[in-house]
Amino acid sequence: MSSNHGENPALPALLDSEQTVSQFLDEIDDGYFEADLHGRFMFVNEALTRMTGFSRAELLDPQSNHFSTYLDASTAARLKEFITAMCQNGRAIRSVDLPLWCRDGVTRHLDVSISLIRDAYGHGQGYRGFLRDMTEQRQLEKALRTSIQQLSMLQQVDSELSRYLDPNAILSVGLNAAMAISRADLGLIAMLEESGLHIVRSIGFGGSDQGRTLNLNEGIIGRALRTGRAQFCADVSRDPDYVADVGGMEANIVAPLTARDRVIGVLNLETTRGVRFSAEVYEFIQLLTARLAISLDNAVLLRTTQEQLSALQKLYAHVTDLEHLKTDMIRIAAHDMRGPLSVIASYVDLLRGDLNGSLDEAQQGYFDAITRGLDRLMRLSTDVLSLERIHARREKPSESVRFDQLVRDVVEQFKPEAEQRGVLFRSSVSRTPVFVVGEASELSEAISNLLTNALKYTPGGGKVFVQMIAEVDKVRCEVHDTGFGIPESEQARLFQPFYRVKTHDTAAISGTGLGLHLVKNIVERHDGAVYFESQPGTGSMFGFTLPLAPVAGRVDSSAQACAS
Repeated sequence: MSSNHGENPALPALLDSEQTVSQFLDEIDDGYFEADLHGRFMFVNEALTRMTGFSRAELLDPQSNHFSTYLDASTAARLKEFITAMCQNGRAIRSVDLPLWCRDGVTRHLDVSISLIRDAYGHGQGYRGFLRDMTEQRQLEKALRTSIQQLSMLQQVDSELSRYLDPNAILSVGLNAAMAISRADLGLIAMLEESGLHIVRSIGFGGSDQGRTLNLNEGIIGRALRTGRAQFCADVSRDPDYVADVGGMEANIVAPLTARDRVIGVLNLETTRGVRFSAEVYEFIQLLTARLAISLDNAVLLRTTQEQLSALQKLYAHVTDLEHLKTDMIRIAAHDMRGPLSVIASYVDLLRGDLNGSLDEAQQGYFDAITRGLDRLMRLSTDVLSLERIHARREKPSESVRFDQLVRDVVEQFKPEAEQRGVLFRSSVSRTPVFVVGEASELSEAISNLLTNALKYTPGGGKVFVQMIAEVDKVRCEVHDTGFGIPESEQARLFQPFYRVKTHDTAAISGTGLGLHLVKNIVERHDGAVYFESQPGTGSMFGFTLPLAPVAGRVDSSAQACAS
């Protein structure tokens, strides 16, 4: 930037121009230099002194002002090749990444652009260049590449962990991944069990450590378990808690395995070279242990669930066998006792006929009690066999049934009994045909059971009302009565088999306890639902809904009904 100008009349203007350029070069952020053809610095700006940490005087010192002084041998040789080629072909060097030694011992990454300095005749007199500090950008790029590599590795580990449902396989994958990521010399995984903390996997120890028990209150491992937080010791010689299993270790990372807010184990890594355990490695190990803990916990839960399922399946099979045995015994008993009961009933009638006129009032009561008992046993056997028949049928009903006519027929059958009991019996059934898919005999039995209960539990002078209500997609059948009603405390068990409500008013009324249970089974087999309302001293309403038959089925059945 300087020369001998002699007595040139344009000297003042030239000096001003050079001062302006020099000032400009000192104010820019990028480094700038000028060197002769031998590589000796002739000019440097302030930015270059800041980058290198060397003063301008040091950089321009004839003893140390060659560019190779600040480069390693291989980089200096590479730059010399670029400059030689530039001098030969005259093409500038657009961008070269060069590591530069600085006074503080730090190597900075500089992006360098170099071009020739030519004289008036176009001959090369030296070269100049701009240097941009790319150190921070290179560090960011390196950190980004490291993060991408770690995330890729973590994704691979996740993929590996998700492949296995066996805790042993998950432990092996997890420990191998941790050792590869951290480049540790020693590694182990210990799991918390009822009997203590036991090593389940280890790498790098002299003998087999598997199964060895660790002291929960000792070492950096104990500290991690007590606090529930990962521990990073860059220099184990300065940590009073460190306990050496193998000599020569410099750094230690301990990460608890936590699942569902509880510690289930611990991962321990150790290395003879502390530089391997960076802050980035420490953070990554924590991410890995979080995934490892979840996979282990899921595997243990799956194993426990499978064991429980197996136990339940065995128990279910045993209960099913007992249920089948009980069902067969009840069915056989209900079926086989009908014959003897019929014989007994016949002989009771004959005996009563033979003794007619000679029985006093007490003896007549004995015969009435026998007859009531026989009727109850016959009713019980009938209900049990009906229930067994419904349970045995697996296929769904498929007949098209005209439900309104079925309800009227059942109502007609109960009118004499209602009149005999002194109960006012009324019904409201639409004359418009209403069709459902089902079995007429079963639906008749369901309605009959509801009417039997209503008449049985309604004293003389009371009322029983039957209504059928057709809706858009279903039909309702309800039986209302003004009988004794059911206490709220008894209502939850109404549809259980053999359950009968016992109150002061109903204690003397006989029954099997199967009627409502049978109704519920029939209705649900027809894809319907039962419901009820009851108030003690006021009466009850029991009803059920059934889905209407498809339109085509209704039309066909209506035609058949009209034809008949």
